[in-house]
Amino acid sequence: MDTEKLKEKTLKLRSAIDALKAMDPAVTRLDQELAPLMDRADRGQIRTPLEWRDIPGRFLFTEDGLQQYAELELAFAEFKIELTGGESPTLLRLKAQMARSSGTD
Repeated sequence: MDTEKLKEKTLKLRSAIDALKAMDPAVTRLDQELAPLMDRADRGQIRTPLEWRDIPGRFLFTEDGLQQYAELELAFAEFKIELTGGESPTLLRLKAQMARSSGTD
């Protein structure tokens, strides 16, 4: 687990949350649910990957409409990927394939 990369993704997620908290109470709930985990990530206390199911907040995206905030959704996804051990070799290959096919490689 790359604790520095996790800290970076935590900062990005906090920034996305802070930008939206005043506009949507569901974002505040997401912040409250994730705060203990983000605090541990900031302090470098998460050293082993978590399971997807152990990361709170995912239902707020579908049930409370947070998927409308693309930047927040992306930041949350990247945070979860780092919490679960980072990008897998399969994900890295898929991203490379997608970049090649879209011409952004």
